[in-house]
Amino acid sequence: MKMIKSGLLGKTILVTGGTGFIGGHLVEKLLELGAKVIVVDIELKKNSTFSLNKLKDKVKLELTDIRNEKKILELFRRYQPEYVFHLAAYSTVTASLEKPREAFETNVMGTINLLEAARLSSFVKGIIVASSDKAYGKLIKGKYWEEDALKGDHPYDVSKSCEDLISLAYYKTYGLPVAVTRFGNVYGEGDLHSDRIIPGICTAVIKNKPLELRSNGKYVRDYLYVKDVVCGYLFLLQNFAKIKGEAFNFSSSETLSVLALVKKIEGILKVKIPYKILNTAKNEIPYQHLNDRKIRNLGWRTNYAFKEGIKETFLWYQKHLKDEKR
Repeated sequence: MKMIKSGLLGKTILVTGGTGFIGGHLVEKLLELGAKVIVVDIELKKNSTFSLNKLKDKVKLELTDIRNEKKILELFRRYQPEYVFHLAAYSTVTASLEKPREAFETNVMGTINLLEAARLSSFVKGIIVASSDKAYGKLIKGKYWEEDALKGDHPYDVSKSCEDLISLAYYKTYGLPVAVTRFGNVYGEGDLHSDRIIPGICTAVIKNKPLELRSNGKYVRDYLYVKDVVCGYLFLLQNFAKIKGEAFNFSSSETLSVLALVKKIEGILKVKIPYKILNTAKNEIPYQHLNDRKIRNLGWRTNYAFKEGIKETFLWYQKHLKDEKR
């Protein structure tokens, strides 16, 4: 991290979606490393990591919808960021099914607005765009590789396929310095999406209620701790000259079905987790596993064991849910 620190001290970095789950952790680390951070997000939730850790007073916060083209252009002109992390998104499969227009407008046109603002600037040195494993669509072989075609089928998946392709098109067409990340399921402290599996497990244990599983329990995902995700973003930034114009998978050794995940967390937390299979999930991808050899060959590694990440996550929910009752 010393090399990263020397490179980021005093640098102006813009983070879209910076008050969100992953964004809050990333912003906090960038501030620790001495960067000047501008956060662009549509709202600020009082119980987010960003709010709870009192980051608002340490950054320039712009509550702006990335679908607002003129506002995004104005923000780039005003702050002149050297680097950009684009994390803002309509971020869940379920919400995207309910409001597909908003999902496409945010994930596709919002990304174009950001890339256009960067293209028209003379000061942006690098943009890292958060895509998703969902961009690949349904798996047709054992693992997703970066060279595989992007074949999303449903609103969220298609929006991420489009965002991914458009971002790399700006590199190939205009030479805009862009790199794309594709993560598996990210978990950790501060995820306020209670319909996701690990927040759901933690909440069920703490409230002593049966866990309701939207799937049939057999869906398989990679599980990656949020602090490893942040380390991945910083690793890319540190090595930007080597990685621009490329997409990178980030994964872990934890590739588990939902039921295997529940069993493993039972062992870590030493509790029994009763569950009920609802099997109501729609348009979910049954099997997703990312091959991340490409980024590992550059030197990135996960730093946190699954057991450690789950314990830290559970402690956060214990405190958070306790504070909510006060």
